[in-house]
Amino acid sequence: MPQTLPHIRDPQNQTLALLRLALPMILMMVSRLAMTFIDFAMVSVLGTDAQAAISPATVFVFVVGCLGMGVAHAVQTFVSQAAGRGEPQQAGGYAWQSFYIAGVIGLLAFPLAATTETWFGWIAALGQHTPQVAAMEVQYVEIGLWSVAPSVVCIGLNGFFNGVQRPRIALIAVLASLVVNVVGNWLLIYGNLGFPRMEVAGAAVATVIAWCVRAAVLTAAMLLPGFNRRYHTRHSYAFDAKRMAGLFRVGAPTSIQWVIDMGSWMVFMVLIMPPLGTAALAATNVGLQYMHLSFMPAIGLGIALCSKVGFAIGQGKPENAVQQARIAMRLTGAYMGVVGLSFLLFRRPLMWLFNADPAVIEAGSWVLIWAAIFQVFDAMCITYMNALRGAGDTRWPAVAISTSSWGIFIGGGYAVSRA
Repeated sequence: MPQTLPHIRDPQNQTLALLRLALPMILMMVSRLAMTFIDFAMVSVLGTDAQAAISPATVFVFVVGCLGMGVAHAVQTFVSQAAGRGEPQQAGGYAWQSFYIAGVIGLLAFPLAATTETWFGWIAALGQHTPQVAAMEVQYVEIGLWSVAPSVVCIGLNGFFNGVQRPRIALIAVLASLVVNVVGNWLLIYGNLGFPRMEVAGAAVATVIAWCVRAAVLTAAMLLPGFNRRYHTRHSYAFDAKRMAGLFRVGAPTSIQWVIDMGSWMVFMVLIMPPLGTAALAATNVGLQYMHLSFMPAIGLGIALCSKVGFAIGQGKPENAVQQARIAMRLTGAYMGVVGLSFLLFRRPLMWLFNADPAVIEAGSWVLIWAAIFQVFDAMCITYMNALRGAGDTRWPAVAISTSSWGIFIGGGYAVSRA
């Protein structure tokens, strides 16, 4: 009998090991949630129109970034497998490819930023946005698109540090960017300390600066002597066609999946919800913030699971990967189930915290009821998708997400809302 089996069958040891690896990643995702949450809360002070505008704009910027983020996310798979094989010197080269991916996506994003008023204005008109909401959305998008390139770099370097099981570095970078974002919001949204009052546009500027700071911290850490000695991070910066082909082979389906998934949310928030009124759109945006509270920690644990599965596959021990996936499912299912119950029981007070308008509270209560229903199913999705990514299989998750996002969410959502 293989010597690994007794350890595999000890669920307590496996659970503690997974949680130790996952905790910094969970904190990183919660910190990222805090940035989004604080952005939304600080912009909400400007009124319901600003509250209605901020989330569709941020989702659109994120969708553009997803074109490169999914490919860059594959860095984690290759780095963790290289570490598992005992070839850590291969890791640095994969990390550096994320800069080249970011450059390509940046070239796509910049022309979009320069012409935002034209094409996004047309989308807003098609979605029947009010002129006030549309103007704020345009302001955010044309600035926020400049964050796409540094965000892709951050995803790739996060994958490097998570893949070598040093997620604390990524957490430090997130915390630094969070501080910059909060201070930038306070200065630029409201015009404090003599800075111009830019309102929604100020939130976008602060976000761009925060992403750049995060990318700088990650890059500086990667170049430290300790990482260079083990992972050759200072000597593997050249473009590598073979590594890039591998990243695209594994990561392109993830990019497609993320674009399809988040693209469905963009269509939902930009085209389906606005005709129902500004109150309904604001309520949906508030509900989305609370949904972040449920799935962001689960994604953090999923990222840890991805590393564990990739490491196990690299060692040639698929039975370890299966055990880790089962443990992660129990943890994420329990957490998201509790959060879903909270949504159901406290839906009205939760909505009131962001907006006291009775119309927003009423619409938002229904949003949280439906959000509560799908929490455990979302936990299953997050867990098994990350397990598959760690094993190098990203095609099946892309197919599943495509079907559910556009066939059920958008198609069904449109039919029900217009019935």
